[in-house]
Amino acid sequence: MKRLLIFFVAVIVLIVTGCNSNSNNNNNNNKSSNAAEPATTTNASNETQAEPAATGAEKISAKPIQVNWFFTADTPYTGDEEVFKTIEKYTNIKIKPINVSRADATEKINTMLASGELPDLMSLQGGQKYADKYGPQGAFLNLTPYMESGKLDNMKAMLEKYTPAMDLARSPDSNYYGAPRMYDVPYRADEVLIGRTDIFAKNNLSTKFETFDDLYNTLVKLKKLYPDSYPYFVRWGTNHLIENQAYYRGSDTSFYLDQATQKYVFGPDSQAYKDTLIFLNKLYAEGLVNPNFATITDEEWNELLATNKGFVTIDYPQAGDEIIQTMGDKTPEGFEFTAMLQPKYNDTRVGTIVLSGYYGALKMISNKSKYKDELVNLLNWMYSPEGIDAMQFGIEGESYDKNADGTIKFLKDFQTPATPKGSIKNSGLNNQDLFTVVNQQAINTYELNGAAMKKSVAFLTENNAFGKATFNAKFTDDKEQKEYGDIKTAIDTYVEEASVNVIIGKQSIDTWDTKVIPQVKKLGSERALELINKAYDETFKK
Repeated sequence: MKRLLIFFVAVIVLIVTGCNSNSNNNNNNNKSSNAAEPATTTNASNETQAEPAATGAEKISAKPIQVNWFFTADTPYTGDEEVFKTIEKYTNIKIKPINVSRADATEKINTMLASGELPDLMSLQGGQKYADKYGPQGAFLNLTPYMESGKLDNMKAMLEKYTPAMDLARSPDSNYYGAPRMYDVPYRADEVLIGRTDIFAKNNLSTKFETFDDLYNTLVKLKKLYPDSYPYFVRWGTNHLIENQAYYRGSDTSFYLDQATQKYVFGPDSQAYKDTLIFLNKLYAEGLVNPNFATITDEEWNELLATNKGFVTIDYPQAGDEIIQTMGDKTPEGFEFTAMLQPKYNDTRVGTIVLSGYYGALKMISNKSKYKDELVNLLNWMYSPEGIDAMQFGIEGESYDKNADGTIKFLKDFQTPATPKGSIKNSGLNNQDLFTVVNQQAINTYELNGAAMKKSVAFLTENNAFGKATFNAKFTDDKEQKEYGDIKTAIDTYVEEASVNVIIGKQSIDTWDTKVIPQVKKLGSERALELINKAYDETFKK
């Protein structure tokens, strides 16, 4: 599936009935005021509004300091944004941002690591691999002693709350070199089956598909009603088309963790995957799916949606509100784009993919920084109720207030999904490259506010459509990781090409077991399974 790498990415939803967040963290103990001690866990609302961090600043940094913070962002940051003013107010730490575009991030990161000259603090997408490799080499501060001494008590408590996080954040040498982003929520849904529910209502069509035949028959009806349409229309490439359909059948396009056995298996070597290709071939042959699924741009996809030529797809549920802003005056009258219920396969309906707990984006402190203790305290503060609220909403009493019901009322004209015309367009608040924890209140404020989003969440909740968060293996051996990656790349490339050939009718599904799978085995699928299952057992100490 396409993940938060599309920021995207990335997001996504939670149960509307989820409550005010932070309640799970209110039992943390405050520490004495001292520069080497972790930040206060007292909620900002308990401080005076005039000085919301009057004592918090002492606990983070006894005196004002300035540090460099590297992160990726396509919009340049100056250091004057609301989020950095907030950090300075609460912590006494002034941030000098160093950010590069996502397209240039990998090259920049590799250059810095090779030189050994790192900024004081770094936020890295996919940061766990950097922590695992460069932490033991001395590039990043070892956080383990701070965790053991209680100076990262908020971080430790959050990782322990979501059990896999302790294993996943630990590097092969048994130490911790980074503070992972955490989703402190039961679940935050990823992509879902979503469509033009206004068109469905107009034509008395059900948005709940019991079987894949139901979905197919509905697409056929839509094609008859709208001959120029592609009723099932997808973007983001071939894998996005196939992987979601395979997932709904309990399979995948590559190696994946089978929840029943807790072992990795190869998805394409299953009847479910073959049924996926047979289904997509039928859609392609009958003009029910856009033929340019491999190359369609977002603009072309938007056009299909705006002109009543696309009706069912896989996307993030917040797209139902975002697309209206994108289309503007081109939005069809009565337009509604909300969640649908994906079909069952063999009488089983797979819950939609969700995020909860650990996410492999890390904040890491340079081992050469002059302000190690202060930055450790900063990281710990970001896991506290006060720090979570601050990174999401700003300074209480200046940036926002809490209403009597606990909801957030912004006091400045921030641009958010709920206020797209806000004059403050780059506050840095709720920025996944900057915050460390997202909680229910943040989800409610930034995501569960649009009409389409609310309807989608209510629908998915009512139909028990959410799945459970799953966590994959990580390698502790560089050589084995490279070997697995090389095999997987070769196999994935071959299988995708073969899959497309079946979908477009160039190759018969009858050749799958006689030609494709034997070639996959020649490319090393059995060795890859051996490697990834070994890594999984080592990751979770099985």
